[in-house]
Amino acid sequence: MSEPDFFTVRVSGVIGDRIAGAVLLALAVFAWWYSYTFTTGFMQPVGPGEFPRLVSVPLGAFSLYLILRPGLNQRWPHRAALLRQAGALLLLGVYAAFLEPWGFLPASLIALILLIRLFGADWKPSLVCGVILTLGLYLLFEFALGMPLPDMPGLNW
Repeated sequence: MSEPDFFTVRVSGVIGDRIAGAVLLALAVFAWWYSYTFTTGFMQPVGPGEFPRLVSVPLGAFSLYLILRPGLNQRWPHRAALLRQAGALLLLGVYAAFLEPWGFLPASLIALILLIRLFGADWKPSLVCGVILTLGLYLLFEFALGMPLPDMPGLNW
């Protein structure tokens, strides 16, 4: 099979769904296991490990569903879609790495703008939506949910 034909061949949705299910199941198990390494404060009833455990349960259930009951007759994404997905995963990994040293506000703003741009939006709407989403998430986690977020270096509220 020649190189151009590789990306145009229809791959069964069963294989794609099972691959995605296996990757998501591994991620859910890792998140559950890793959440026990987070330390809680003195006399704090709900610690920082509760959120990853709360997310990993439905993620694990969804991944098992994908493994046991995959879809049929779906197209495998073409090269451009696969590159966008890989770029989004890379961006989220870089975001996780820079969240602590840069703080929530600048790291989230940059990550959201680049993520919105990655999927085809222009710069101006990306900036506006990035600012609104970053501030909204900050207010939600910091004040409504009471979950402290990493501050910017040199800025302690």
